[in-house]
Amino acid sequence: MKKLLMLMPVLFAAMSFTVFAQAAATITAQPAATTIVFAGFIEGSLNVGASAAGGQALSFQWFRNTANNNAGGTAVAGATSANFIIPTNLPPGEHFFFIEVRAGGGTPTRSNVATVRVFDFEECDLC
Repeated sequence: MKKLLMLMPVLFAAMSFTVFAQAAATITAQPAATTIVFAGFIEGSLNVGASAAGGQALSFQWFRNTANNNAGGTAVAGATSANFIIPTNLPPGEHFFFIEVRAGGGTPTRSNVATVRVFDFEECDLC
């Protein structure tokens, strides 16, 4: 037993370990900065392009925010793909969205903010 305990440091020193780091996702195409829609006639989507080194699987989560920034925000339930269909029930005003992309279990990468401006068609002077 004593010999084994004496050999253990030598055995561990001879071993090599490979650590695989999770690569961060790269956003290759940001969502449109501003999308204009009209209440009652909302259609369209926000889209992002992303990639990861080594073919790691990507995961997506869209967020909605009350401010024009990509900090904080609330995850949009079920919005877990690169394409996000703009909700058809948004009231007139500005709505802010961004996406968080992960490669494997790595650190998330957040997109720029995508602003959806909803105009009331009946009150639109430019329509």
